[in-house]
Amino acid sequence: MDTLSYPIKKIFMTQKSMNELLKSIQTTFEQQKFSDLTTRNYFREFRRIQDYMNQNNLILYDESIGENYLNSMVLKDNLSKNVLSSINRTLCLLNDKVNDFPLRKKRIALKTYPLDGELGIHAETFIKQFRDEIRPAQQTLKTYIIALSHFTVRMEMDNIGLKELSDTVILRFFSSLQNLRERVCVPVRRFLRYLYLGELIEKDLSVYLFSMKDHRAEKVPSFYTNDEIRKMDEAIERNSPVGKRNYAMFLLASRLGMRSSDIRNLQFRDIDWERNVITFQQYKTAKVIELPLYTNIGESIIDYIHKGRPQSSDKTVFLSATVPYTPITATAFSSIISNIIYKAGIETKGRHHGSHCLRHSLATSLLKQGTSLPVISETLGHSNTESTMIYLNVDVEGLLRCSLNVPPVSEQFYNQKGGMFYV
Repeated sequence: MDTLSYPIKKIFMTQKSMNELLKSIQTTFEQQKFSDLTTRNYFREFRRIQDYMNQNNLILYDESIGENYLNSMVLKDNLSKNVLSSINRTLCLLNDKVNDFPLRKKRIALKTYPLDGELGIHAETFIKQFRDEIRPAQQTLKTYIIALSHFTVRMEMDNIGLKELSDTVILRFFSSLQNLRERVCVPVRRFLRYLYLGELIEKDLSVYLFSMKDHRAEKVPSFYTNDEIRKMDEAIERNSPVGKRNYAMFLLASRLGMRSSDIRNLQFRDIDWERNVITFQQYKTAKVIELPLYTNIGESIIDYIHKGRPQSSDKTVFLSATVPYTPITATAFSSIISNIIYKAGIETKGRHHGSHCLRHSLATSLLKQGTSLPVISETLGHSNTESTMIYLNVDVEGLLRCSLNVPPVSEQFYNQKGGMFYV
């Protein structure tokens, strides 16, 4: 049975130039007398990582970049475990160097999550279908893999296959999970529903898990004030081709609340210059929405197309600045926004500083201006207002303004004859 692998999450996030790191590693290899063969093998992998960074317009290396690189390799088909182990050893060495640790001879093993037995075969098919159709975030996909690994391994240990699955088996499994129960519930519930709809089991066992809810506290989304957004505007250098591109993408995120995936996948055909609107199908929800093309956004896009965009037949608007001029990746886009916030000198402690925070900031700003929830929901392209309700958590002042004073009640009300307070 194949296993789906993910690296152990790293802690330190020190950043250094890749060129600086490779020079330092070369010096260390020479001092410790690494063999020529070992040096060649390591540097071959270093060059692949450097190519990955160049494609994503990344200059400074940190452990999150290494993790994203490994994740991208894990999802490739027919990649042997030996190749993954080699990549992992290389990243461990690179992470040691970026954190100024002495090079370790013993490396951390790549953690795997097996999908065992008959149910494991179907779980693997379900995960691939879930990945291709839903296109979840990497962390969400990882959560599903871990949850179904727990489930299939336990079922295999208990000799439970499709025919033996029952409500008793499911409830017994969840009663043994304790603290993991909430994290495992949704993936297993969706997997059981998949088995039923595929006529692999006769009874819909997912119904027994609908009452089991996740009681973990919801996270309040990070947001930035209008003054902080203006500081970000001013921090963007707009003379270079990269600066022109970054400014246009930043405006789409901060002024229209577009998701990273929709900005990165924006096509020329999506922009109607005559009507001054942008119409596109959202990558996440598949919902078609139409947004206004404000003058400053339109001018920034034109400025990039005429003076910054490399010559390419690609129909995607925003491209990388280096050959082979491919569409911007999620990692690169997040890094671009983080760098803008960092250069603006804005305090980020306790707040996320990726691309999605700009979407939250727009929703919060609209809410503070008194915009109704359905309008905000339509602007963000949510399929329903329930998805938008989370933004109410960040506008405490607005909620207080909505509260009403309780009018005084006369004593006669409590003492009236026949009333519930009558004694």
